[in-house]
Amino acid sequence: MNTNELKERLKILAENNVISYRSSDLARQAFTQLQQVLHIEDIQASEMLFTHLPSAITRIERGEEIGAPMPEILAEIKTSKYYQDAMQQTKFIEKLHGYKLPQEEWDYLLIHYTNVFQQNEGGK
Repeated sequence: MNTNELKERLKILAENNVISYRSSDLARQAFTQLQQVLHIEDIQASEMLFTHLPSAITRIERGEEIGAPMPEILAEIKTSKYYQDAMQQTKFIEKLHGYKLPQEEWDYLLIHYTNVFQQNEGGK
């Protein structure tokens, strides 16, 4: 996905009140950050991450909760060579958000970020 595709996706989601405009802005900033980290413009397999991210922020804003991911998936993610990269990006999200993320959302973001790093070979 490239920046224009992301903007179009976020616009549709925001216009249909699926996500907030604030979460859309946050997702755009996070996408730009990830492009810089990976040194690429077109981030492969990032659609799920950049749909989940603004949805997660919107759920938090609306006081909605989400169930935790399966522990087996988290255990597998923790063995990835990109786990620390995913942690850094999730910390960046929390900083942009300005509040502590619920553990469930934190864990899902780690899963999605780790997958994106793997799909893009860490930008190398």
